[in-house]
Amino acid sequence: MRARHHAIIASVATGAALELVVGAIGGRREAWDSALYWSAGLPAALAAAAAIGYFAGRRWWYWTGLIVPSQVTVMMLRTGEIGGLWPLMVVLASVLGTPFLFAAFIASRFRPRG
Repeated sequence: MRARHHAIIASVATGAALELVVGAIGGRREAWDSALYWSAGLPAALAAAAAIGYFAGRRWWYWTGLIVPSQVTVMMLRTGEIGGLWPLMVVLASVLGTPFLFAAFIASRFRPRG
């Protein structure tokens, strides 16, 4: 049970950090408008997803699906643009979040069974 909570917290924190850190360093209103988001932010978040998948017990790797929705939610709250585009956000977050699920799943296969 605790591993699940840790996976959830780590995934949400990774998404929030992705938006806040890259947004601050990249100097853009939204993190994904910065080249840094695509060149460093997403690869770092992908590595975090793999680590979460490796360290999470059982099947808790699937909580890494929260990384991109968390990032987009923080972006919308930070910019104050919570409006009619939320359905598009759900679709976009699903597409962008898929690699995180794959990375976490693959890393979970390397976890020693015990």
